[in-house]
Amino acid sequence: MVGAAAAGDVARFNTLYGELLQRYWRPAVTINGVETTVFDYAAMQREAGPLMDDIADTLEAIDPAAIEDPDERKAFWINVYNFTAMRMVIDAYPVDSITSFKISLIKHPWSKDAIKVGGRDYSLSEIEKEVLLQRFDDPRIIFAVSCAAVSCPDRSAEPFAGERLDARLDELIRTFFRNPAKGLSLNRQTNTLTLAWILEKDDYLFEEYPDGVLGFVKPYLDAGQRAWLETHPARLDYFDHDWTLNDLAQADGR
Repeated sequence: MVGAAAAGDVARFNTLYGELLQRYWRPAVTINGVETTVFDYAAMQREAGPLMDDIADTLEAIDPAAIEDPDERKAFWINVYNFTAMRMVIDAYPVDSITSFKISLIKHPWSKDAIKVGGRDYSLSEIEKEVLLQRFDDPRIIFAVSCAAVSCPDRSAEPFAGERLDARLDELIRTFFRNPAKGLSLNRQTNTLTLAWILEKDDYLFEEYPDGVLGFVKPYLDAGQRAWLETHPARLDYFDHDWTLNDLAQADGR
């Protein structure tokens, strides 16, 4: 539930952000040999300035503390993170990565104050680490927040919503692990399980799982993969993270 004072602004944010996604989201293409959903950032940069300004103005007026339901609050902050990453890209576009010097001279955009919510400045790092992960204690969040990179889990054409959030997060992870170029690849000949870099980067989130990262991953695998891993001691490896922008203009062959 959302408190009455915030309900209108949150609904407006969801509507406007949903419109932005639906206009510029594109189905999966291949970039650097990796299949990934993309956005038409060139068209977004040309056309969506007023819409993005409306979204930012709406966020500035929202009091997040008035969002009472935990799943709605979690979904709200995931959407804020993903919108903010896109806004940072568009403010500097054309760029080929969110790590571009045009966005941050130290190539670390996560520490920059990048969005106002409820009149307060937030960086991407603060939203992910201090708001989402600390307050909700849900490691699945790292699969939902996207730095607009090829190696990140695929984005969809609709915002996250509190309703059915658990089911959507689980399906997002299952889909990601079915992508053998960036999510998960099991090589039975070498007994090697290669996983997304984000699982290595944030491995502390899985310390309480039996078998750590592997204990988190197993429930999301198909039955054959799970059965094989139960009887074979797999060596964990991780994909290199491709920071190339998930941009339609970067598609292979364009």
